Amino acid sequence: MDAIAYDEFCKYIITIDKSIRFAGIANNLGTLITSTYREGLIPLMDIEETSRYSIQAVTRVSLREDFQSKLGKFEYSVGKYEKLIRAIVPFHTKNDCFYLLLSFDVGSNPSKIIEELIIPCTKGSYFK
Repeated sequence: MDAIAYDEFCKYIITIDKSIRFAGIANNLGTLITSTYREGLIPLMDIEETSRYSIQAVTRVSLREDFQSKLGKFEYSVGKYEKLIRAIVPFHTKNDCFYLLLSFDVGSNPSKIIEELIIPCTKGSYFK
């Protein structure tokens, strides 16, 4: 897949629920490939801070791989902050692993959105 396809995917993800503030895709090293914000939203962090967050989020997921044999495969993670809710969802293309980085409005139900709307998109034909 190319960068345009990832960009289009992020733009699509933003539209599937009105509580999604941000969607970005990072590679397995945490490098942010593309990102988009909900229309009209003023981001809480600048692009440099978002890039740094991306590296840290992917690194945290990587550290959990040591426990995969006991806990099972990592599906997603959600963290709640005062001003927003963040999540990371791994997905695979034919040859590579990527991470969908998300933020949601406080008061939303990110687990439900991720399980019912987002994970099916990452497992569908979009990335085959």
